[in-house]
Amino acid sequence: MDFREQRGIGYCGLACVLCSDSECGGCAAVCAEGGGCPAGKCAAQKKTGGCYACPDYASCTEEMPKGKRSRAFNRYASEFGIEALIDRLRTNHENGITYHKPDKTVGDYDRCETEWEIFQLLRYGRSDPYAKCPEFDTEHFHIRQVNEADAEGLLCFYGDMSGWMFYGNSWSNGIFSSEHATADEMRSCIRSWLDVYKIKYYIRFTVIDKATNKPAGTIEVFDNFDKPKRGAAMHIDLCEAYETREYIAELLALADDEFFRIFGFKYLAVKAGEGAEQRLAALKYAGYELADENFWHKAAR
Repeated sequence: MDFREQRGIGYCGLACVLCSDSECGGCAAVCAEGGGCPAGKCAAQKKTGGCYACPDYASCTEEMPKGKRSRAFNRYASEFGIEALIDRLRTNHENGITYHKPDKTVGDYDRCETEWEIFQLLRYGRSDPYAKCPEFDTEHFHIRQVNEADAEGLLCFYGDMSGWMFYGNSWSNGIFSSEHATADEMRSCIRSWLDVYKIKYYIRFTVIDKATNKPAGTIEVFDNFDKPKRGAAMHIDLCEAYETREYIAELLALADDEFFRIFGFKYLAVKAGEGAEQRLAALKYAGYELADENFWHKAAR
């Protein structure tokens, strides 16, 4: 879908700049005098640019300009100006945030549950992590998407998985033929992770120790964990030397600072089996609460 700035914003707050109707010139051209649109007629009568500039908008009884998306867009234009709204829509569009799809199925703004969430998405944006995988830095780690070159280094964890059910992702216990993965099996596993990334199901990151420039393990952000409630799971597979309260807390802080914002989920679940003292201590410190089956949950701030 193209961004057509010349079409502007509709009188009611709809984003004509991102409308999938290629034949429409936008409210400014089609309904210059208001036409048959109640919002357009009202704007023409009051000589305003649209609902965002109307002093009576809060008490308006018309239905079209009162949807949560229109309210959020009008609020943004009222607070920052109509050009600022167009600028934010353009930036978000360029970063992969959809207004609606060409077939008119819902986009990212419509997936938000409240006007406030739409306003936040509009103001701060959220790049699509499946269009370009993000990278992060914490005090001790560099985190980026896994690749086949990591295979041998990741054997520090996957080369002896006799304890991995204790620490991390029990759902992946069928990946390898035994508890002792080979480098070839690891490369095959990484290829499967990358294939899943292509269909936007989850992202597997490699956690790299900055001091040694070697893999310390992986993180999987599984944002399709609980679609109805918009929940995600984070599977943390760390080599034994890194399974400490301090390192895990560092990765949980990254989730607080970045993952909630980027992925837009409502809560995050992390597994910690009974007896995993270091992981449990980190989760409790970070504000996670036990939910069910060894999964600890934390809601978005």
